Amino acid sequence: MEYYTGVAQKKTMEISELLREAKAGDTVRVNGAVHTIRDMGTVAFVILRKREGLLQAVYEEGTAQFPLKDLKEAATIEAEGVLEKNEKAPQGIEIRIRSVRTLSEPADERMPLAISKWKLGTSLEAKLNYRSISLRNVRERAKFRIQEGLTRAFRDFLYGQGFTEIHTPKIGAKGAEGGANIFK
Repeated sequence: MEYYTGVAQKKTMEISELLREAKAGDTVRVNGAVHTIRDMGTVAFVILRKREGLLQAVYEEGTAQFPLKDLKEAATIEAEGVLEKNEKAPQGIEIRIRSVRTLSEPADERMPLAISKWKLGTSLEAKLNYRSISLRNVRERAKFRIQEGLTRAFRDFLYGQGFTEIHTPKIGAKGAEGGANIFK
């Protein structure tokens, strides 16, 4: 039996760690959601979606210890392979996959939104109805990163000027946006 105290050490690496610590030729382990699979025959490019962006993994028949058909888009996987430098790949690095462990698979074959495309090409209503899915799209998530960066810049400036951040309670007479009518 294994006991945990505090935060468990991660066995996988993030993109920033790969760029900072790993060298070409190192065996690394990463996890992420399969953003898209571009099958070219004996070689396939598996693009993983991670918190810090997209990471390219390369599947080669004969080198990988699993069939490509075991991978599905939107599945969450843990991949192990050899790190290589490649200027054409996102972030300038890619992983030559040797083995994969599937952590979870989507219940449905198709996602309600095409998140792997640059533009979602859908209505605002659909984006809001499927918000947890639409935020997996790189472009949609970028909007929130910009907003977060601006908010952080204001906060850091005001902290530097000696201001105090205050969070006041928000109780209104009308029902909230979510339809809550707790307060009469």
